[in-house]
Amino acid sequence: MSRAAVKALLWGLAIAGFVRFGLAPTGWLFYEASFALGLDGLYWGYRIFRGGDYLLNQWPPFTFACVALGLLAALLAYRRNRRKETA
Repeated sequence: MSRAAVKALLWGLAIAGFVRFGLAPTGWLFYEASFALGLDGLYWGYRIFRGGDYLLNQWPPFTFACVALGLLAALLAYRRNRRKETA
């Protein structure tokens, strides 16, 4: 397996993992930061990430969509890396 393929698969895995498992923790980081720093604008980040996590978890094919998103990201990263190597 080429270096470009491995790098692309790791990017796809990272993106799929973040969408599947990282939205809620990211929201909580925004929540804590908004109160620790006293910046009300950060609370919008909390609302967006937590709301996105809640809505996506209510959608039955959410896990399948995360896998599909990861594969799409891997494919795009692979094509980009292959162009860099051939140029």
